[in-house]
Amino acid sequence: MTTGTAPARLISRDAVGISYMLLSGTGVVFLPTTAKLAYESGSDVLTVAFSRGIIAILILLCAAMIVKQSLRLPRDMWVNSVVVGLAGALFVYGIFGAIVSINISLAILILYLYPMALAVYEHLFGSTRLLAAQWIWGSIAFAGLALILGVNLEQISFIGVALAILAMLASVVITVVNVKVSQQTGSLVSNLYMSLWGAAIFGLALLLFGQFNQPQTTVGWIALSGNGVAYCVSWVAFFSGARILGATRAAMITLIEPPMAAVFAWFIFGETFTLLQWVGFAVVLAALVMFEKLARSN
Repeated sequence: MTTGTAPARLISRDAVGISYMLLSGTGVVFLPTTAKLAYESGSDVLTVAFSRGIIAILILLCAAMIVKQSLRLPRDMWVNSVVVGLAGALFVYGIFGAIVSINISLAILILYLYPMALAVYEHLFGSTRLLAAQWIWGSIAFAGLALILGVNLEQISFIGVALAILAMLASVVITVVNVKVSQQTGSLVSNLYMSLWGAAIFGLALLLFGQFNQPQTTVGWIALSGNGVAYCVSWVAFFSGARILGATRAAMITLIEPPMAAVFAWFIFGETFTLLQWVGFAVVLAALVMFEKLARSN
């Protein structure tokens, strides 16, 4: 009876982890749209980054009070938590700097190299050992993503590429380090502190280099608030899923986020895609299904 119930228990746990990752992906889909609406209403990058950190802190504090979660951060996790906050700031600086300097599709493609970079790190220094077939399917998923994005190589800048790589490496650091924190404190508390450090960094940047440019319309305020909610949901769900699936599997599933965003744009805004891009959707989905199948059997 023990051997009979174990697989069912494993599948159920995997299903919960994957559900968290899909919820995280849904949050990520709304981040660029809400940020764009806030910018169009008179806000800017520093204001949005600071505000969403404050909004996330308020949401997570309320959630902690409701579930009676201790907010204590173990002493040996303080440095890790600060590192995550700094990496989060570097991520924002890198990705927005890259988008200004190079084509946005290339910047996103470089950013989504992070699951493979994380897999290499975990394979060499962590506890995750991928099968050869998993490396192949992971690479195929990334190739499918390249088809979807339709990368334009006409606008190439060394600085832009370097900034995109910085954002990608910052994503690896955030994942590796905050998974360690969340394993001890839970995703709610680890992300509360990540949001706290991020808000402090961007608040200081506003004081030194800019000003708080609040949205000038009701739509802008709704978008700013929605960006904070989406930011909170995406990170909390991601690290909840990573605690179950492991960092590498969780990161690899994030390759579904750009296709989810594209489908959202197609459904809401009527955006059209080429046959090659639809092929890319199919490739990404099939490759991730095969990767997950191997992960469960490994």
